[in-house]
Amino acid sequence: MSAYADQGPRVAPPLVGRVAGPVQRRTRWYWMAATDGVVAMVAAIVWLPFDLVPGPALAVAFSVAWVVLLGLARTYDPGPVPRRADLLRICLSGVHLVALGALLSGVTGLVVPADQLVRAAGAACLASGGLRLVSSLRRPPRTRVVLVGHRRQVRRLAAELRESTEVEVVALCVAGPRGCAGLDLPTSPGFDSVPDLVREHRAECVVALPCRHLDATSLRRMGWLLERDRVHLLIGPGLHDVDSGRAVLRRTGGLSLLHVRHADLTGPRRALKTLWERAACALALVVLAPLLLGLVALVRLDSPGPALFRQQRVGRDGRVFSILKLRTMHVDAEARLEELRAHNESDGALFKMRHDPRVTRAGRWLRRLSLDELPQLVNVVRGDMALVGPRPPLPGEVTTYDEDALRRLAVRPGITGLWQVSGRSDLPWSMTVRLDSRYVDNWSLRLDAWILARTVRAVLSHDGAY
Repeated sequence: MSAYADQGPRVAPPLVGRVAGPVQRRTRWYWMAATDGVVAMVAAIVWLPFDLVPGPALAVAFSVAWVVLLGLARTYDPGPVPRRADLLRICLSGVHLVALGALLSGVTGLVVPADQLVRAAGAACLASGGLRLVSSLRRPPRTRVVLVGHRRQVRRLAAELRESTEVEVVALCVAGPRGCAGLDLPTSPGFDSVPDLVREHRAECVVALPCRHLDATSLRRMGWLLERDRVHLLIGPGLHDVDSGRAVLRRTGGLSLLHVRHADLTGPRRALKTLWERAACALALVVLAPLLLGLVALVRLDSPGPALFRQQRVGRDGRVFSILKLRTMHVDAEARLEELRAHNESDGALFKMRHDPRVTRAGRWLRRLSLDELPQLVNVVRGDMALVGPRPPLPGEVTTYDEDALRRLAVRPGITGLWQVSGRSDLPWSMTVRLDSRYVDNWSLRLDAWILARTVRAVLSHDGAY
């Protein structure tokens, strides 16, 4: 039963020590609005003709209109978590400014050349957008958060946010009197203590996780109690690893419902990914042919056996294919695997050994620089693999997969992916599965570009490469 279930609407208690965080953040937005006004005034002075009306009046009008349009576009709205500038909204505001200027010119009879109006608006857009970009480069202070909900849900979310660079959990409020064991954080039982926790720990945001003790009515009343402290209330939907682009809030029958879009497993964007990856890998094979020939010679000279290593791997929808790699182990590596099982350093289906005696001298160097993966470009051209995707598993590993791990097989495996750029062999098995599943569910061309950029850093740092 909720703490507010039978109390009716309550009046917020008198403010004692009003929280300073949100007020200071609003002040920074006011300074941003003032700065936008100044840069717009400079743009008006430089580009607009001052012979039509008094110069100061034109500059002030242009400046005020620019700030108002940015405000209407919600670029000054303070958020509970510091966000980067919405450059698209600034550009749209510039278009609206040109349209407004043209309309007023027609109404007043003043002829302002269109090219000068566009230049002035463009200069204001560039200046305001540049200021947002510069401010986004600074790491903002972490938002102080109080978590509210059932003990088990609160414990899990607090653990998830422990390493966050944007959020700092300062206190917990749980449904029952047992507290939240296992976390070294101030904990208060009963949801009616949330406002006191907020003031005591100077929190800027409350994250509520709905449960049977915290229903819709209780959440509404909690919002009333937090309203006068200007503390934001966020509702956690209980979804993990869902990108913001897949979740849309919809209004249906008086209810606010969160629509989660299905993952893009097919369609034109997937076709575009396949097309450009195959073309890029075919070109890379031509360019890197001399390097590959040199590496093949190095492998053959270092140890007896073939230079290329073929192994059965499982691809999309469970289809088995033959993966190509430069051989980094002795030819009897598979036969010696069982005798090394006791030395496995992985906690899951993978076999990983930091100092594997089966690896050759040249193999250690190739693995450290990830050069042994280059022949997989052929697999991408053939359509067995993708340039970016989950790690390609062995058939024996797949037989041990649970339902979550099988999700990795919904797309083609990749030469690089979230697993490879996040620590590779240093990661526990559960995190490997989670990263690959997150990639499958939230795939986009932009995510692929981000992973490719991070791949260069991962290769140069050698993290988890052994």
